[in-house]
Amino acid sequence: MTRPHPIAAWTAGALLSLAASLHAEPAHWRGDLVYFADAALFTDCASGQRWPLAMTADAAALQRSYLAWRKEPAAPLLVNFDGRLEVREAMEGPAREQMVVERFRSVEPGYTCAKLAVPTQ
Repeated sequence: MTRPHPIAAWTAGALLSLAASLHAEPAHWRGDLVYFADAALFTDCASGQRWPLAMTADAAALQRSYLAWRKEPAAPLLVNFDGRLEVREAMEGPAREQMVVERFRSVEPGYTCAKLAVPTQ
């Protein structure tokens, strides 16, 4: 007798709710921010995963710091913040997972995830 897989019976909505709840608590994030054409994209250094930034008050502060410290347009800049992932309505298309910045901490001018990955001699 085969046993049914309980997760197969879950609805897509229930799975989205579960996924969102797993990221409900803010965590510390460190990664590259790229801001170009009114869109911000965050890349996590630890996983390499990318998410668009949701427009929040602290995301705006993060973007202002990016614009002040970046070396050239669309250049990556290492940033630190407390935030969480949340499924939100997108400006275009269906809802998708976005990074919600809860507390902007700092930028690290001159550094990127790639520079952190290179061992020093």
